[in-house]
Amino acid sequence: MIAPAMKLQHKAWVLVAVTIGLLSLSSILVSQRSILSSFDALEAKQSRIESERANRLLAQQLDGLSATLMDYAYWTETVGFVNGRRPGFFTENFGTDNMRYLGISQVAVLDALGRPLASAELTEEPALRPMSDAMVQTLRSLAVPVLSDPTSSKVVRTFHRADGVLYLVSIAAVRSQFEPGAAPQGALAGVRRFDEKELARFSDILMHPVRLRFADATSNAPASGGASPDHPTLESIAVILDHQGRPVSELVLDLERDLHTQGHSLAFATAVQVALACLAVGALLLFLLDRMVLRRLQRAHQELGALAQQGLNGHGLLSVSGQDELADLARGINRLLEKTREDAEQQRQAQARQEALKLQLVQSQKTEALGRFTSGIAHDFNNALTAISGCIRLAGEDLEAQHPSTASLNEALKSARYADGLVKQLLSFSRQTPPRMEAVRLSELVNEARVLVSLGLMKRCALEVHLRAHEDGVLADPTQIKQVIVNLLINACDAMNGQGTVSITLEELALPGSGPADTEPALAPLPAGRYLALSVQDDGPGIAPEYLHRIFEPFFTTKPAGQGTGLGLPIVQAIATAHGGAVLAMNRPGSGACFRLYLPRIADPAAAQPLRLDTDLDRLSLA
Repeated sequence: MIAPAMKLQHKAWVLVAVTIGLLSLSSILVSQRSILSSFDALEAKQSRIESERANRLLAQQLDGLSATLMDYAYWTETVGFVNGRRPGFFTENFGTDNMRYLGISQVAVLDALGRPLASAELTEEPALRPMSDAMVQTLRSLAVPVLSDPTSSKVVRTFHRADGVLYLVSIAAVRSQFEPGAAPQGALAGVRRFDEKELARFSDILMHPVRLRFADATSNAPASGGASPDHPTLESIAVILDHQGRPVSELVLDLERDLHTQGHSLAFATAVQVALACLAVGALLLFLLDRMVLRRLQRAHQELGALAQQGLNGHGLLSVSGQDELADLARGINRLLEKTREDAEQQRQAQARQEALKLQLVQSQKTEALGRFTSGIAHDFNNALTAISGCIRLAGEDLEAQHPSTASLNEALKSARYADGLVKQLLSFSRQTPPRMEAVRLSELVNEARVLVSLGLMKRCALEVHLRAHEDGVLADPTQIKQVIVNLLINACDAMNGQGTVSITLEELALPGSGPADTEPALAPLPAGRYLALSVQDDGPGIAPEYLHRIFEPFFTTKPAGQGTGLGLPIVQAIATAHGGAVLAMNRPGSGACFRLYLPRIADPAAAQPLRLDTDLDRLSLA
């Protein structure tokens, strides 16, 4: 047997009692431990960060000194000085002004055996004097790994302490810059004195007082620090190590203990809050009762009103929280809403299926009516075309081959053959005459269609042709394909009101492809393989999005009354489907529309022979 759930009122009282106890206990613990320990950790972290900054800044100074020494060491003049060919090199390059500019306190040049060839030390005056013997001996000992490196790639970067002074030392091998990897011919050593001026500059950069300490360190840790709890400043220590990892000296940063002070202030404020929490118990009780009961009922009432305004098309539900009576009521209402919406959605889907079937029936009736209409007109038009073609032939036989009218009669006969193809196309669309398939080159059909539209069908539109397919053989009815091309060209010209540029492009591609146009649902029925894509692009206003899905419907047209029948694009689609291909409309509102015709490419392109109009005209059938 399931135990009854606790009532909402009892829940509120229990929650209030538990909250009072937890708040009192947690406030004391946080004020004494969490806050102080957190601020102490932040203070220690700040100390580590500042000491690391000091170490990085000092390392940058040493890297800059090393870069300067390496630059001088690879000079041809330096190599010549070491070999005795440039005696004036040292005095010319390491004078008082240049050493001050480079930040070098002492410099020495050693030969391949480590013997000093020249040295100088910059004094406070400033003036130059020979380097002390102790420093020379120190540099000679430090230069041993540089001179013993057969590839001259070793560079010594280290720190040295002498007589209570810290020095930055860098030693680079002297070698010709044109002989990388050769043995060193000597060494160039540079020393920078880390004096009070450097300490003052460090203080400005780090924004903390910095001092140098030479206490004997027994640990080589990168940074340390400490202070008594009541001390106003905290020492952050950055240990300076030489190239062998031994401690040389320490950089000491005096940090203000702002975080320590803030931590104690916050702990005190928290303690005050504990006292005030007892006074807030009464207000908290009222708040919880309001929160647990009254506000939930008010929210449920508001949500029901909003759901009533949405009706059955909405998706919202009542918010559910907890396991009490109000939550059970909200769950019951939500289940009722979901069931009602599910029934309404099923009714909408059934109605949508019925509308789709009705639309398919209307479309089928339109297509059937179009077939009967075109079939009747095609037969009548074919009879008239037979008489016209016969007269043209008789007139051509009565004239000599050189007669001026012979060419005009030939063009008229070509147009008659094109009209005969249109009749066959109408019969093919009405499914009474199958297309006459033969192997042709699609580029030839494009050129022939261009000749047809150049006779005034495209008005003042300019035509650009781009034939990019090298193997363009297709199995097709030439007349029907030319009609498709002509139809698309005329539609493109009409979209631009007879003035603009129409671009026709022929290219080869594989389906399925990776381009956006090659993944359209209209291409899904096409089997995988090589296809020829014929694109007709205009720069008109494009097709309105609400018309894009209807442009291939029979009798649908956006042209004014008397200027369009709505049969052109349906015929294009029917011809493309009969040839095992597809036609795709791509719209770019504001920048034109593009119609792309896909036809399967013949596996053996050599089988497609160029089309010859002069012999084809002799086979013209007007029966």
